[in-house]
Amino acid sequence: MYGHDFEDKYSHIKIQVINEDLGDKSTVPSADVLFMDQVTVYNRLVEEGKLLNLEQKLRDKKYPISEFSPVVVNALRSEADGHLYALSPSFISHALYYNRDLLRQYGIPLPQNRMTWEEVLALAKRFPEQNADGETLYGFKSNYYINIPFSMILRIGQTEGLNFVDARTLQVNMDSAAWHSIFQMVVEAFRDKAVYDKDDDPTGEIEPAPILTGHAAMEIQSYTIAYNFENYGRFIGAKPIHWDMVTVPVGSRSRGQSDYYEVQEIYGISSQTQHEEEAWELLNFITNDTQKMTKNQQDQLSMGLPARMDLIKAVQGHDLSPLYELEPVTKSNNPYDYIHHEIINAFKEVGQNVIEGAIENKITVDEAIERIETEGQAAIDEMKLKLEQMPDE
Repeated sequence: MYGHDFEDKYSHIKIQVINEDLGDKSTVPSADVLFMDQVTVYNRLVEEGKLLNLEQKLRDKKYPISEFSPVVVNALRSEADGHLYALSPSFISHALYYNRDLLRQYGIPLPQNRMTWEEVLALAKRFPEQNADGETLYGFKSNYYINIPFSMILRIGQTEGLNFVDARTLQVNMDSAAWHSIFQMVVEAFRDKAVYDKDDDPTGEIEPAPILTGHAAMEIQSYTIAYNFENYGRFIGAKPIHWDMVTVPVGSRSRGQSDYYEVQEIYGISSQTQHEEEAWELLNFITNDTQKMTKNQQDQLSMGLPARMDLIKAVQGHDLSPLYELEPVTKSNNPYDYIHHEIINAFKEVGQNVIEGAIENKITVDEAIERIETEGQAAIDEMKLKLEQMPDE
C-alpha cells in the first residue's frame, strides 16, 4: 500500500519488508518501522521499551496531531506516561443505519444519536414480523453472524461496563440484577422476532445485508456500508434505500462514549533503529501524507476511515459524524483483549444453547443464567486446560 509510492517520493530510501510476529512475546524486532494490528500488542511493546517515544519528533517536525481524531490519538497514548509511541492513518468505526421509508411507513420515530440498547430494541419491537409483500421484516440486525442472541447479551453487557468472567481467575459471574435485565430484554426481543436471528450460511454463500435489501429497518454496520447502498441498488437493480445513520448504542451511564472503535493499522519506530530519520520519513508518509491517504481511502476502503478528520467526507450527502462524534471509552471492556478467544468462544457456544431454550419459553431467564454460569464455567475450565496442554509453537 505504501512502499512503491514512498520510494518514488524518497528515491534515496529503500524499503525491505520482513515478517516478524510481534504478537509473540519472544520476538525481538529487527525492523526500523514496526507494524502492529492490535492496541494490546502496541501497549506491550511500549512497556517492553521496544518503541521510540515520538513526542520530541512530533514537536520538532510540527506534526499536526491536533488534526487527528481523538479515537486514534487516545487509543495510542501510553497508559504509563500519556506519550505517543506510534501513529495510525486510520480507524474502524460502526454506526446504526436505518431505513427512513420503513420507519415512516409504520409510524415509528426515527432513531436518535446516543440511544441505549434498551431504546434501540424498544424501537425494533414496534415493527411487524412481515412487510406489505408478506416477506419477513426485522426491526433490528446486529453485526453478529453466529450465536447471535447470546453474543448480543455479552455485547450489551460490555457496553454497560459489565464483565461476565474475571479476566484473572476466569470465574464466571452473571448473577446480578444488571445482567438479569439484559438477558430479559434480549430474550423478549428475539421472542417477538424483532431481531434478525439467522446464522451465516455454513456453505459460505454470502447474502447481502438485510438493511440493503429492505428486510431490516435498523442495522449495526461498519463505516463501509455507507458506500454500499448506492452500489447495491445500481448493480442488483434493487429498489433504492433511503437511509441515514446515528451513533451505535451507548451505555446508560456513559451516553457520550463508544466502545465500537478499533485501531488496526499502527506504525511505530523501533527503539533500536539505526535509521531514525529515514524511519520517521516513512512513518510520516504513511500517516500524514494527505494525497496518499486520500488515494488509499478511495482504493482500499477496508483499511478504515482516515485518522485526519479533514479527509472524512460526506457520502451521497450523508453526514458521517455518527461514526466518530462519540468519545472513545477510556478503558476497553472487550473480553477478547484480555482472555484467549478460544475460551470466550467455548463459553459462547454453551450460552447460545441455553439461551435458545429461554427464547422458546422452555426455561426461565433465571434458570438460563444459572445454567450458563454452571455449564459455561465447565466449558471455560475445559478449554483453559486444553490450551495449557498444547505444545508451544
